Amino acid sequence: MRTIPYDQIVIAENRQRREFPIDEHQELVESIRTKGLLHAPVLRLDGDTHILVAGERRLRAISDLSSMDESFRYDGNPILPGMVPYVLVSDLSELEAEEAELEENIRRLDLTWQERASVTARLASLRLAQAANAGRAPPTAADIHAEVRPGVQFSDTTRQEILLASHLDRPEIAKAKSVAEAFKILKRVEQTERNAELGRVVGKTLTGTSHRIEQGDAIALMKEIPDGSIDVVLSDPPYGMGADTFGDSGGMAAGAHFYRDDYESWRELMDQFIPESFRVTKPDAALYLFCDIDRFHELRASVEAAGWRPFRTPLLWFKPNGSRAPWPDAGPQRKYECILYAVKGAKKVQYLRGDVLEYAADENLGHPAQKPVGLYEDLLRRSAVPGDRVLDPFAGTGPIVPSAHALKLYATAFERDEAAYGILAGRVKGLV
Repeated sequence: MRTIPYDQIVIAENRQRREFPIDEHQELVESIRTKGLLHAPVLRLDGDTHILVAGERRLRAISDLSSMDESFRYDGNPILPGMVPYVLVSDLSELEAEEAELEENIRRLDLTWQERASVTARLASLRLAQAANAGRAPPTAADIHAEVRPGVQFSDTTRQEILLASHLDRPEIAKAKSVAEAFKILKRVEQTERNAELGRVVGKTLTGTSHRIEQGDAIALMKEIPDGSIDVVLSDPPYGMGADTFGDSGGMAAGAHFYRDDYESWRELMDQFIPESFRVTKPDAALYLFCDIDRFHELRASVEAAGWRPFRTPLLWFKPNGSRAPWPDAGPQRKYECILYAVKGAKKVQYLRGDVLEYAADENLGHPAQKPVGLYEDLLRRSAVPGDRVLDPFAGTGPIVPSAHALKLYATAFERDEAAYGILAGRVKGLV
């Protein structure tokens, strides 16, 4: 057993004096007085100088006992007042030395969140190595939390500290004011980097010719799409509300609706489209379908029966410049349309946004049910990431293509009507 006078132990000049909980300090003094010292401070030799490596809390407790001229016991041996038992860092294994240094750091009061994150991560790494050497199960975040925050209910803070420790070289994270703020920044930075990488890969190849557009029957063309290949279906099919009999289109399109829109035709179309939409989508996918309010509940039931999980209520597209007036002399203008939203598997949103989307209509290109590109881009942004594949089987003039192109997505668009398809093709041709 090695001992040394207290006043011959040197605390390095670059080692700041550390603050420890007062009650824990008093408990440690009393524990050493009555039960003896369990672990000796760790020193290193620099020539003939003994420099403290770990054990500052124990050293202070021993100093308090010496000031009261009290002795204590260590390893069964009495230690006279003023003397300190010690071990040299060279006597310890690498893991023992790491543990000795960490032991006091996790009790400090003056640690910044950055320092505590580093200490917590080091402790987790140490416990993992010790468990591997002993053939034990690796420690959990709750195990580490119990060591660094004894008596405090488990929270996600410890896990976040461990993750953040390896990113403290990032200035934007190191400058954060708290663990919570730093973790939000880390998530944002990682998402930005993932998107940038996808953009670098996709951006080299995404041109107008990267999108697939075809004129023809939606259902027949969907049957050509491989199983599980689409990430998002976004479409504006017929509503089954008799729109082809309205005789106007809000004064914006050159002609009336040019497709059959009776209920029976709609029902037959949906009976084919909905199962196909489920087949062509990946295990985790999203579905956005424009629909009439009278058909929403029926459509929702059909979608659910096919395997989708529909949102209970519709999303609403609010049209501030909407001009339709079903009852010109007796009622209000129609200012909104419904959108059915559903997910497949465990599909998550990329952005949490509201269920009311306000977008003014784009300049009309000659289609009575044309939707604005900004609206489509908003919906796609919620569920798709660069490189995803999106499908619109009832494309009309094709807002799906420029909106997908802007988000680095690959679009597949089908349209039966020759005139509308011509507008769609013009959109694609103009993409750069």
